[in-house]
Amino acid sequence: MQQPLGWARIWVAAKREAGWDKLRQGAWYPVLSTGATRTVLDISGQAVALPKDSLEVRPTLPTRFTVVYRGVEDKNPARGTTSDLGRMYAVCPACASRLKLGPVPPLSVLCRTCGHEDMVAWWETG
Repeated sequence: MQQPLGWARIWVAAKREAGWDKLRQGAWYPVLSTGATRTVLDISGQAVALPKDSLEVRPTLPTRFTVVYRGVEDKNPARGTTSDLGRMYAVCPACASRLKLGPVPPLSVLCRTCGHEDMVAWWETG
């Protein structure tokens, strides 16, 4: 993979409207190129062009965990299993793993997948 120009995540409303199922809510994707109206992201090894106005783009990968609120209408394939994260969970900025948040909102968390530890960005939601 080429060196990313930045990092982007898609706005939840745009993801729902377009039906982009491969995009993980709250995850950050490498920016490969950008133009006047579209930005190309590397999504699972594929170059995908998306409208610029549907993305949040940053020059560097965030270090804080993104909080994701699953909507009432959103699908939850893990519902009723031990893998169910509930309607609110965190996404690791380093590896995009999802972490269950308990009933008491934590200030920081540790990713069990990659070992990344940092604050939970409660003021930013994905």
